[in-house]
Amino acid sequence: MKHSFFAVVLAFALALTGCSTSRIVVGEEPCSVRDWQATDFFTQDILPGMESNLRKQRIYIVVGEAEASGGDVAGQWSLAVDSVLIPLRLRAEEDGSWQWSGGRNFYQSVREGVMTTDEMHPDGSGLDLTDAAYLIHRREGQCTARPLPAVRHIGTVAMP
Repeated sequence: MKHSFFAVVLAFALALTGCSTSRIVVGEEPCSVRDWQATDFFTQDILPGMESNLRKQRIYIVVGEAEASGGDVAGQWSLAVDSVLIPLRLRAEEDGSWQWSGGRNFYQSVREGVMTTDEMHPDGSGLDLTDAAYLIHRREGQCTARPLPAVRHIGTVAMP
């Protein structure tokens, strides 16, 4: 009787949580993958106006409905793309949607005498993503990853 009770409790727990909850490891932390459809995911590159070791800046924008976080804005948001984690800012739009945005710098070697800026590199994600990206939400020891659609590049801006 005891064993059948535990079997029923275990079956009930599995039914509640689902056996097929997929997970990925982001920065050595397991994240549950949650289905969600972003409204838009795009990048724009900005080329500096003068020669330096800064080759380009890339801005990442994710737009989606508030349900993306279950209505929860607290915690840390980031974008797992390529093999890095890009820290993201979150803001509410006038139409009720949310916008996550962040940036990444790309550097190059330069000849002597050319201006150089301190190189800032994003943290590694531990993932090797070629055609995929995830919106990552960390809060109170929990990590959730939301798959994003294929990125759309909206163009390059060259500074004067």
